[in-house]
Amino acid sequence: MIMDIYTKKEMLQDFRDIQEHIQDENLQGADITNLIGDVHEHYEVANRCNFVISKGHYSDLLSRLIETYGH
Repeated sequence: MIMDIYTKKEMLQDFRDIQEHIQDENLQGADITNLIGDVHEHYEVANRCNFVISKGHYSDLLSRLIETYGH
């Protein structure tokens, strides 16, 4: 099994992709909250399974999304 090295660059690209999706689909309010909830679910799975790399990625992505959209 090849280990994938987590980088902030990958998280930032995912963040930009999510921002683009939000704009393209004109998501607002509850739709953005649901999207953030989906990322949180991914984080919870990575945390429960102790997937260190994925946990770091989703934790950083979730933090960035909450800072931007989760006032």
